[in-house]
Amino acid sequence: MRAVTRRTFVETLGATAGLGALTTASAPAASSAAPGDGEADRAVYLAGDGIELAPAAYASLLQRLTADREVAEDNYLLGGEVEAFEREWATLLGKETAVFMPSGTLANQLALRALAGEKRRVIVPEMSHIYNDTGDACQTLSALTLLPLAANAATFTVKDVEAVLSRTAGGRVSAPVGALVIESPIRRLSGQMFDWAEAQRVCAFAREKGIGTHLDGARLFIASAYTGVSPRDYAAPFDTVYVSLWKYFNAGQGAILAGPKRLLADMFHARRMFGGNLAVGWPAALVSRHYQDGFVDRLKAAVRASEHLYAGLARHPRVAIERIPNGTNLTRLTLHGDAATARARLRDAGIRMPAPSAQGQVTLGVNETWTRRTGAELLTAFEQALA
Repeated sequence: MRAVTRRTFVETLGATAGLGALTTASAPAASSAAPGDGEADRAVYLAGDGIELAPAAYASLLQRLTADREVAEDNYLLGGEVEAFEREWATLLGKETAVFMPSGTLANQLALRALAGEKRRVIVPEMSHIYNDTGDACQTLSALTLLPLAANAATFTVKDVEAVLSRTAGGRVSAPVGALVIESPIRRLSGQMFDWAEAQRVCAFAREKGIGTHLDGARLFIASAYTGVSPRDYAAPFDTVYVSLWKYFNAGQGAILAGPKRLLADMFHARRMFGGNLAVGWPAALVSRHYQDGFVDRLKAAVRASEHLYAGLARHPRVAIERIPNGTNLTRLTLHGDAATARARLRDAGIRMPAPSAQGQVTLGVNETWTRRTGAELLTAFEQALA
C-alpha cells in the first residue's frame, strides 16, 4: 500500500482533483480554508449547507493535510485511509461497520436492497429524495417497489404504516414490505425534519414486524446542531443510516453508509457491481474528517448568529420572515422595496445573498461562514443595505 506524502501528493493531484474539487452549482465558492484556520476571507454566504471550496482552495487544503503526515492510499476504496475512516464513522454513529460510498444515491439504494432482501416493497416518504430524485433507480436497478407515504409532509405515523401493511396483507398475491425509509431533514420541504418522537415509534413498530429501517440522514449533522440530538442518537433506532460527506463537510463527493456487519460486511461487491468503485477515496476522507471534527459546535455558533439576525429583521418594516415548521437551516425572507439594491449593498459589505425573486423573496441557508460575523454585525449590515 503506497503512502501519500507531500511529494507524492503533487504527483497524484492531477489524477484525483476531479474527485472533489469542482464547485457545485447550488452555492457560490467560498473560503479558501477551514473555519478556524486563519483564513483571510470574511465573506458570509447566505446560501448552501457548506462553504463550497473552489478547486484551487480544495487542492491547497489537501496539500496542507498531507504535508505533515503519511496517508496510506486506499486501492479502489479498500484499505488505507478509507478503511480507517470507515471505522471512525462506525464508532461515530454507533454501528458495527461503515462503508464509503461515492454518492448518497448509491448508499440509499444499496441499503434498501440489503434490508429488503426477498421482500421487495419499501415504504418511503412521498417527498423523499429516493422517491423523487433518482429516476426510478430502485425500481429499475433493484426491482424494489416504493410505497410513498405522507403526501407533501415530513412525517408519517405508525398508523400510516399499519394501513399499508394491512392493505398489503389483503392482496391476492403475497408481496410483503421489507424495508422502511425515513429522510430527515427533507430537502424538498426546505429542511423540515421528521418528527423525532414519531420516528422512534415507527422504527420500533417496524422492528416488531420484521421490517428493516433506513435513515436518509444526508443532513443529519445539521439536524443535530438545531435539536441537540446527537448523530449517534439519531442513528440508534435505525438498522442503517447514510450521511453525506460533501453537503457540509465539503469533501466534494462521497457518502457513508453505516449499519450491521451482516448487511454491510460484503457491500463492496455490490458497490463495484453498480460502478461505484472509485480508484481512490483518500482525498474525500481527509477533507471530510477535517471539517466534521467539531462541526456541530461550529454550526451551533452560526445558528446563534442567524437567530440574532432574524430577531432583528422581524422588527424591520421592509422584511417579512417565514420560518420553516420543525425546520433547520433554511428560512424564507421577503424584502419589500428594491431588493436588488439591498443585495448589491450586502455584497459590497462581504455578505453574499442569493438573488431575490421578482417579488423580493429569497431563501437563506445557515452554514459555517455565518460565524465570520457576529449576529449584531450581520443585522447592522442588513439594516444599512435596506436603508
